[in-house]
Amino acid sequence: SLIALETAARAPERVTHLALVGTAYPMVVSPALLDSSLNDPQRAITMVNNFSHSLLAPPPSSLGPGTWLYGGSRALMRRVLASNREANVFHIGFKACNDYANGEAAMAKVKCPVLFLLGASDQMTPPRATKALTSLAPDAKVVLVNGGHALMSEAPDETLFALKAFLGA
Repeated sequence: SLIALETAARAPERVTHLALVGTAYPMVVSPALLDSSLNDPQRAITMVNNFSHSLLAPPPSSLGPGTWLYGGSRALMRRVLASNREANVFHIGFKACNDYANGEAAMAKVKCPVLFLLGASDQMTPPRATKALTSLAPDAKVVLVNGGHALMSEAPDETLFALKAFLGA
């Protein structure tokens, strides 16, 4: 989401809508997670997986029987980590989020409507951590869905419908 924000700030004439899904600013990453992502990525994957799902997540509405949100999420993170043996993309991503310091200046340059699509029970990027951006966003809309940071898998229909409504599709 921070990459999308920065893109909208740098090329406002090319961006008609900005949807920030599960975002926060500043996006502070805990020292324990930063350290684990660097020195023990499998432990970091477990940590992220535990904090990305809400404790009382409803069953996914469109994924069907046998879907295991935690297992699918863990498998995806492991696959991403294994996709590049030259660089620890997991740590690089967390460090970039933690180090990014241009959120307020970037939002001040955004010229399009902004959707903040947030998990009501998100522990990784709690909804309250968007206040710095929502107060600066032009034509801001905040939508809370019933889920955690993994809102696309926990609440796929709510997430899709919110995005479609925002885009006017």
